[in-house]
Amino acid sequence: MRIVSIFDKRLLVVLVAASAALVLILWALGMQTARVAPDTPSYFEAIAGDPRNVIRHPLYGLAAHWLGAGPDKPGVVAQVQVALLIVASFALYAGARAGGIGGWGALFLALSGLLSQSAILQVGLLLPESPAIAMLMMAFAGTLAASRGRRTFWWLLLPIALTTGIGYLLRPSLLPAIIIVPLLWLLFALRNRQPHTIASTLIVFVAVASPFLGQSAMRWRAVGDFNIVSFGGYQMSAMAGFMLTPDLVARLPVAVQPTAQAILKAREAAEIVGTVARTPENSTGIRSFNSAGIGYFDIYARSYDPLLVEILKLKQPTEDWIAFDRRLRGFSVATIIAAPVQWVSWVAGASSRLAGRVIVTNAPVLVALFVLALAGVVATIRRGGLVDADRDVAAVSAVAVAWLAATAPLIVLITFPATRYIETAGVLLAAIPFMLAAALIEALRTPAAAPGNGF
Repeated sequence: MRIVSIFDKRLLVVLVAASAALVLILWALGMQTARVAPDTPSYFEAIAGDPRNVIRHPLYGLAAHWLGAGPDKPGVVAQVQVALLIVASFALYAGARAGGIGGWGALFLALSGLLSQSAILQVGLLLPESPAIAMLMMAFAGTLAASRGRRTFWWLLLPIALTTGIGYLLRPSLLPAIIIVPLLWLLFALRNRQPHTIASTLIVFVAVASPFLGQSAMRWRAVGDFNIVSFGGYQMSAMAGFMLTPDLVARLPVAVQPTAQAILKAREAAEIVGTVARTPENSTGIRSFNSAGIGYFDIYARSYDPLLVEILKLKQPTEDWIAFDRRLRGFSVATIIAAPVQWVSWVAGASSRLAGRVIVTNAPVLVALFVLALAGVVATIRRGGLVDADRDVAAVSAVAVAWLAATAPLIVLITFPATRYIETAGVLLAAIPFMLAAALIEALRTPAAAPGNGF
């Protein structure tokens, strides 16, 4: 497909205008320079720190340092992150068009990524969220475009692997993309009637998994830990810590009981002074983790980071970070195995928080839903009922849901959905109601048009 046919001039003008609007919004909000966040210093510590005692991957710190930034200075990081996001939005538009999605569907996907709540609030932070989002958008763009033909597939395989890999190296919560990117390619390859889809899907999987396998193998050889970075055990320890009771501690394997007892004691002490919220009583007057986890999850969300601070104090002076993280991972996994019902309650409550906030506190999604509702009312009045959706609605929805599947699972399975994680998961969701609204409006303009042909 020629570039002229991919970039419709009218839609190109909209993308350019939206990019200019983003720059103006950020300038008006005073976000033209990068802002230091509480987590920022830890990314720079990873640059030259002892690999056994750092908690972050050094990639973001190295890139930011090269751009003149440090723990207390912004450099030109914000400008580069904005430019990267704009490039990614154009790439997503082009990839969607090359993958067979119509102009409006591709535009809505691109605009959702460019003007998302995450983009506006996080692009100016000295954190890897924004560039990780941009990398995953580029990976999705390449994946969609690669579904159109064998030659394109082979040309884009390496860029897909690199952008996906950089994305989850910057932000390990994006690791599910290793599964989702190949499935997205398979879905659109079937839609575009490409041959040898199973074999090609396996090739995509190996390609996008290679950065993880290579990085983890190097760390295994260097420090004896097969992970991108040693952080997961510490991050999930607060989740397990909230589940603890004296009875549960007694049921844990003997090897992890000292750690569990120390965490339970630290949590109870923090509850007394008020830095960590205590599990409330249920309707029968019993303090039930299951009831609170499902119905009042924000109690734990508010106390998650304070409990992590208390757990961090349990690190022994002679214990390096990798050993500490491994000890906490063993404790957390043992707790989940011993209390599966509590873990299910946690996942249910975390998923409820994610699902609610990814819509209710997501301004672009709310705007899109309002436009959809307005279009639906007009369609109902003029047509006596809703009409069949345009054929691109399913394709756009598939891309948005794939994004959610690549960004959301780990934040509900092993930790809690913090605001910035929720905003990342909802980056492309606004495209779905916008696309539905466009389909209704188009049906009103052309009432005699033939129904769509599905996905």
